[in-house]
Amino acid sequence: MSESLHSIIQKYAVAESLAVDVKMFSSTGPECGKAFIYSFYHLDRLSDAFAAGEMHRLPELRKKKCERYKRQVDKKACIFTYLLLKEGLMEQYGISDVPQFVYNEHGKPYLRDTPNIFFNFSHSGNAAACALANFEIGLDIQEIRPLNKSVARKVCSDKELRQLEESDDADRLFCRFWTQKESCAKAKGVGVAGIYKDALPPGRFAGWDGESYCMTLYC
Repeated sequence: MSESLHSIIQKYAVAESLAVDVKMFSSTGPECGKAFIYSFYHLDRLSDAFAAGEMHRLPELRKKKCERYKRQVDKKACIFTYLLLKEGLMEQYGISDVPQFVYNEHGKPYLRDTPNIFFNFSHSGNAAACALANFEIGLDIQEIRPLNKSVARKVCSDKELRQLEESDDADRLFCRFWTQKESCAKAKGVGVAGIYKDALPPGRFAGWDGESYCMTLYC
């Protein structure tokens, strides 16, 4: 792209040492290949001028989605995930064209001009992330919050509920369960409600725990 993501970050940074984290995951499951995860955890350290100044980079439908958000952090996340996608396409696949989306019947976006490359967005709190691969994937990142037991009873299997009861860190464990369910649903392009209490397939998840976030890739 004409301006690097690093340069954009520096333009709006209100703190030093802000950088995008890049991870690579090699899948040995049914879909063999590499997935790349680009994440950024400092949306609060970008000035509010970021959203107004960078919204012009979005395709029209995503721009309209961004404009519907009320909170600045959500506007920032909507834009930043798209910039992560552009950065990943350039760095990993040498694609500099502006990404254009098409959508399946459930609203899941795909790249119109490169259907052999898949991606998925996620954001929560001050974190934004994008995963790219040459096979179908799902990504979810969530800020760790205090466990709500009534919500857990609605979305967790009996086995998962027992694990939460026995856990020394039920808040983090529930967040991990949640990101697994969300990433699985997003990979399949279906609503998450349909898999809440399902036994999730083993060996299809890669997970990363931060100080205040959990992130899961389903592949």
